[in-house]
Amino acid sequence: MRWCAILVAALIVQGCGLLDQGLVCTEQFVYAITVEVRDSSTGEALASPLTGVLTDGEYRETMEVHRHILNGGGERPGVYDVEIRAEGYRPWQIKGVEAGHDECHVENIMLLAEMVPSDAS
Repeated sequence: MRWCAILVAALIVQGCGLLDQGLVCTEQFVYAITVEVRDSSTGEALASPLTGVLTDGEYRETMEVHRHILNGGGERPGVYDVEIRAEGYRPWQIKGVEAGHDECHVENIMLLAEMVPSDAS
């Protein structure tokens, strides 16, 4: 009976998190900003090469491009201004995008850039 009481007490304490060994973070690399880029009129991915720039105060970064997705601010929290450019399209911008940080990784903010053709009125 005594062992049952000890076992139950141990399970209750563990259930409350008092015996946790601490936070375990993954080795995943998280980007602060992810932008999916589409044509505003067709909704299709752009065929034009893309460039993207993130700025946060004095910090400036050229975003990584993977097809029609751009990523930047790897494991770096901040308040970002984002600019996307593509040949044949007007620049797309958004300012003040805030990416926080938890105990392990930066928060990933996902955006959709609907690019307007430069010949559109």
